[in-house]
Amino acid sequence: MNAVARQVVENVGILFRRFILSSHTVTRAPPHIRDANNVQRLWNYFVIASIPSWLIGLWSLGHQTNLAIADFGLDPVPGWRAWLLLKSGIGVDAFDVMGCLAHGALYFLPIFVIALVAGAFWEALFAAVRGKRVDEGLLYIAWFVALMMPADAPLYQVAHGMSFGIVFGKLIYGGSGRYLVNPAMLAIAFLVFSYSELMFSTGAWVPVAGYDQPTVLELVTEEGGISVIPAVGYSWWQLFLGDQPGAVGVVSVLGAGLGALFLVWTGMASWRVIAGSLLGLVGVSLLCNTIAPDHLILSIPWYWHLVLGGFAFGTVFIATDPVTGAMTDPGRWGFGLLVGGLTVLIRLGNVSYYEAMIFAILVASLFSPLIDYVVVQRNIRRRRLRLAEADHA
Repeated sequence: MNAVARQVVENVGILFRRFILSSHTVTRAPPHIRDANNVQRLWNYFVIASIPSWLIGLWSLGHQTNLAIADFGLDPVPGWRAWLLLKSGIGVDAFDVMGCLAHGALYFLPIFVIALVAGAFWEALFAAVRGKRVDEGLLYIAWFVALMMPADAPLYQVAHGMSFGIVFGKLIYGGSGRYLVNPAMLAIAFLVFSYSELMFSTGAWVPVAGYDQPTVLELVTEEGGISVIPAVGYSWWQLFLGDQPGAVGVVSVLGAGLGALFLVWTGMASWRVIAGSLLGLVGVSLLCNTIAPDHLILSIPWYWHLVLGGFAFGTVFIATDPVTGAMTDPGRWGFGLLVGGLTVLIRLGNVSYYEAMIFAILVASLFSPLIDYVVVQRNIRRRRLRLAEADHA
């Protein structure tokens, strides 16, 4: 084994140890600021905050899948997951909470493991070639890529998307703290364009062969507006809780709300970004409602936009990425407003890409340096005016 390969193997071991343990490379003397929190712990807080969304999403996926199996009356039930559940005595009852959680987990875990392994390989390789220590944030990126993937995603596509996201979204810029857009979101955007059938094909969200159950947002934007929701048996509260087809981490607004409270309470995320994004969503929605109150799409109320698609998930867990967002307090308000407003505009303007949150966050991230620049220049100009007034006085 040559030196690079040996270093890659060693770096992989370091990566997995540092998911829980902190680096030994810490500041111990003045003038450096020392704190219990570090970069790895910050990303771990985001993973912890997403656990409610994850658990609700696992149940929803298992529930939707078991309902489809019951609707089809499949006997024997196809697939190794259902076979394993039946052999273990858990079964595929759509109204057994633990059974639904187990079924959802059997779809989620392989995706997460593949994303983690693919990311670990590239992290270890870049660290070995550069002769530097391995970087932080792998667990966060792999976890959130898995949370946003369809349950039936081919594993080679998971590895492909994760590889693109972590290499071109993070490592080529030098690692954590230097990238331009969130690597997990970039991985999903890459897969949307590279494998359009991954998220837009028949049966993408309920993994039962021949069962076509699109997301509610897709039904709204392609089938005739908000009136289609009660027609297919959904209610606002049902969507708020997360009982709907979709990616595991994305379906529940309740789960995202609990995660937001945790992140704001621990100081890991800016409440200004979250509040600004919500205000942007409400403002643009009300404007569209005023312009075209009878239009099937433009008339969608803001409170429906809130529970449709991945708005809540993206706002809480992706838009609050401290690296890609604005750094100034006024800039965070502006960044959030841009994310929320763009989400509605993209949804209404191009129904081909109904999950607009992906592109809204990517576009807003590219503008965040400009937003901060405008805020800083404005402060400098105001300070100069105050100093000039003081000199004249």
